[in-house]
Amino acid sequence: MRLTLPALLLGIGVLVSPGGSTVWTVTPGGPPLQAIIEQASPGDTLKVQAGSYSGPLVVTKPLVLLGTGEPVIQGHGQGSVVKLKAPGIVFRGFRVTGSGNYLDEENSGIEVLARHILVEQNRLDDVLFGIYLRRAHGSIIRNNEITGKMLDLPRRGDLIRVWYSDSVLVENNTLRLGRDVVLWYSNHLTVRYNRISGGRYGIHFMYCDDANIYENQLTENSVGAFLMYSRRLHFYRNFMASNRGGSGFGIGMKDLDDARIIDNLFIDNRVGIFIDNSPREIESRCTLKGNVIAYNDYGVLLLPNVRRNLFEDNTFLENEEQVAIDGGGRLVNIRWNQNFWSDYTGLDLNGDGFGDIPYASQRFFESLMDRHPILRLLLYSPAVQALNFAAKAVPLVQPDPKLVDSLPRVKMVIPVGVPAPPKHKDPTLSILSALLLGVSIGFTFLGRSRKGRFGSIPKNPSHKEAALPMSERPLVQIKHLNKRFGSLQAVKDVSFEVRPGESIALWGPNGAGKTTVLRCILGLYPFEGEIYIDGLSVREHPKDVRQKIGFVPQELGLYDEMTVEETVTFFANLRKVSQSRALECLCAMGLEEHREKVVKTLSGGMKQRLALAVALLSDPPLLLFDEPTSNLDRAVRESFFELLNDLRAQGKTLIFTSHRFEEVRVLADRVLVLEQGHLVADAPPLEAASTLGWKTKLRLYPAPADLARAYSHLQAQGFDVQQNGSALWVWVLPTEKMAPIQALVDAGIPIQDFELEEEGGRS
Repeated sequence: MRLTLPALLLGIGVLVSPGGSTVWTVTPGGPPLQAIIEQASPGDTLKVQAGSYSGPLVVTKPLVLLGTGEPVIQGHGQGSVVKLKAPGIVFRGFRVTGSGNYLDEENSGIEVLARHILVEQNRLDDVLFGIYLRRAHGSIIRNNEITGKMLDLPRRGDLIRVWYSDSVLVENNTLRLGRDVVLWYSNHLTVRYNRISGGRYGIHFMYCDDANIYENQLTENSVGAFLMYSRRLHFYRNFMASNRGGSGFGIGMKDLDDARIIDNLFIDNRVGIFIDNSPREIESRCTLKGNVIAYNDYGVLLLPNVRRNLFEDNTFLENEEQVAIDGGGRLVNIRWNQNFWSDYTGLDLNGDGFGDIPYASQRFFESLMDRHPILRLLLYSPAVQALNFAAKAVPLVQPDPKLVDSLPRVKMVIPVGVPAPPKHKDPTLSILSALLLGVSIGFTFLGRSRKGRFGSIPKNPSHKEAALPMSERPLVQIKHLNKRFGSLQAVKDVSFEVRPGESIALWGPNGAGKTTVLRCILGLYPFEGEIYIDGLSVREHPKDVRQKIGFVPQELGLYDEMTVEETVTFFANLRKVSQSRALECLCAMGLEEHREKVVKTLSGGMKQRLALAVALLSDPPLLLFDEPTSNLDRAVRESFFELLNDLRAQGKTLIFTSHRFEEVRVLADRVLVLEQGHLVADAPPLEAASTLGWKTKLRLYPAPADLARAYSHLQAQGFDVQQNGSALWVWVLPTEKMAPIQALVDAGIPIQDFELEEEGGRS
């Protein structure tokens, strides 16, 4: 090793390689990393040792930056942390953290601003935008892990954004809690092996021709992928599950030409595949082949103007509605060929694998729902079964078929090569394993004909329980509840009771089984075990049980074109409730002055109040809520929970799911904690929080001159603290919110302001 003149001036050692380039060894105690970058020559390598280095870093020459032991590049909450501005840069092995918070400035962890740059094996966290490519043709973004800032969804940035950058490879990245992965105005892209969850649009794709998107996992976003305004897209062997936001599409297709959607899995989305005006050009066609479309609310949802699509060799498995036309009507010039339909009732007498009669989708109630979406709320009622039976028995009321598959398959088609489930234990994603093993997961294959709609008949309540006075008898009894989806066991031997007037919170991560428990209580899912509501079996007395339950789902399903008064009147008539009762419920929810407003003009909070008014029409003793405030801002959430507290004071029994601990603390008497389908805790909120290590995040604002001293003092006192711009984030137990503030005041460090940033978000 020898020292060059720049190295002598900087006080750092370097090694000159036989090829003439220099290898610099950078340590935290030496000169600033930016200074070494400026001294290095094109083609040099910087080996950066573990430690913390201040950003921003700006690289304007082709260098190789290699992190050893994951050195940290800290942005301190200001601007973008790393900017790569020369062709041929390699940036590998770093942790990049602490970008600024300004969406208008697009503050990023890493900005890629030149061609043929390689960014790989980095970890980015607490960044607004993650990796942002602008005119970075031929660059590679590979094996990075990116986690966005803990902000409300509209305030987040895109964890990967590819902008006017052709021939880019985005490969094997793990992305969580961002807004979108944006791919815009860029041709010949390859996007593969990525895992994207917890965002708005997993992939947001526009004006990108000749792209290949394959073997990605897009789960628990508002939308898995929205694909628009592009030609010759190849989208294959991807896995879309539990995308259930406002739109809730597994994928949305708008104005795509010659797209090929091949061998994908669409499972448990609100809509598996949504199609609007694709293809757009008269000589184009879209092909959807070999996909599994299972357990979605809608398997495929099409606008009436959609033409020239081929659906072939797909598996439509137990979707609530296999194919729907938004607004009703009949599809024209769409070909359905050799698909498997789980509701097909024909036979295969000659054993060739295909049904002997065509499959025709013409259920009477489905055609009504297509025209009037509000009717979906009646989907599981006996009246719907009667309507469909009448339509089959009396040809005069049969609707025209929405589609006809002249050669339906009688066995499922399982795609080969779909990505394996993530390594973490996510029950929802385990459905993939069941499908790849060829295990049947639909109710059709679980012996429905032998056991009936809800499985085996349970025992009646014990004589001891039946003899209890009403005030002492549990309103809800759940005994050894198990719920399986084929080989996936979503709920595992859960038992609990709820007394009249109690308020119970179901708590746990996505996929823990919370919503599944609610749907079993409602009788929407078949289950093993026993559920009694006010002493009545959910299986044996479903009609009587439904009269005792009011339910407010996360997705409200209100009909946008009705007025508030028309909506409540509609449901009052269905439930044989008087108009005076309907008006009473409107007034109780503060909606009397909004009676003439159309539903689509209401705010999110007003829609939630309207849904609650509908749930209260029959004055049920039990109210169920699935994430009732997930899409509301803080002020509206607080107002809505005041309503729930009033109902609780009136003696209503509440069971609700929530991911905000402050709401649970205020409203719940007990918290039932679910993990991977198991009930792991049943305790009062503060006791559960302390036992499980839930934390509250505070944002503290010292004076700018005191920021560093406040940070050091809290660290010395043992607090979990992080600097973020001009503020400090401190994580404490919910019972100790005042502790960090008091510690700073005792040290003579005043706090100018503070905010409650997040509840229950860190353990």
